[in-house]
Amino acid sequence: MAGQKKILSPDLSRRNQMKAEEMRKLIHSFRGKFKMKPGDKPFAEEWADYKREEKELEERKCQRLAGEKSVNSKD
Repeated sequence: MAGQKKILSPDLSRRNQMKAEEMRKLIHSFRGKFKMKPGDKPFAEEWADYKREEKELEERKCQRLAGEKSVNSKD
């Protein structure tokens, strides 16, 4: 280990080289990008809709697989 250089990833080396003012500008540029737009659903509602859709997909998949098993058992 004595003769080896420590290699930093580009992200770490760039972060270490940033001055405080540059970091403030970077953080400020991200503000507002993740805010809710007027008329958007709250996250809890979006998540509930997503989970409901996933459950419906899973139920349809189970019904389809159950139907295939019953058809195969008749043969």
